[in-house]
Amino acid sequence: CTKTFAKNRSYNLKTHLRSHSQLKPFACSSCPRAFSRKHDLERHARVHSGDKPYICEVCGRGFPRSDALRRHWR
Repeated sequence: CTKTFAKNRSYNLKTHLRSHSQLKPFACSSCPRAFSRKHDLERHARVHSGDKPYICEVCGRGFPRSDALRRHWR
């Protein structure tokens, strides 16, 4: 791809390159899913834990992901 990175951001480049490969070093301990980024595994873990840190200020309903809360607001 044509995405570029600053020289001092080599970690970002390495992480980005994993997104183009089959390398998924972050495996879920509760199911067969694996991810190329640690953040994606941490976000996925909420599926199993039931953690819902994103709370609607109007109705009080909780959501596991911020995008789900934004979708709820629509």
